[in-house]
Amino acid sequence: MTTACDEKQIELKPISNCRREVEVAMVEMLVGLQKRGWSAAELALELADASEDLVMLIATKKLRPH
Repeated sequence: MTTACDEKQIELKPISNCRREVEVAMVEMLVGLQKRGWSAAELALELADASEDLVMLIATKKLRPH
């Protein structure tokens, strides 16, 4: 579930089918990478960084340097 809120009310919305499929694929990928020796913390940080890069690439059509 995702939430949206204003000053008076919190609304719960079901997660989209796309989001659900992305989460399933992400968990499968992370489990495989943990089996290769990467820690959950390392993977979470790298996944967040890679996700941010993808958002920026889509927004600007250019991958920003680190």
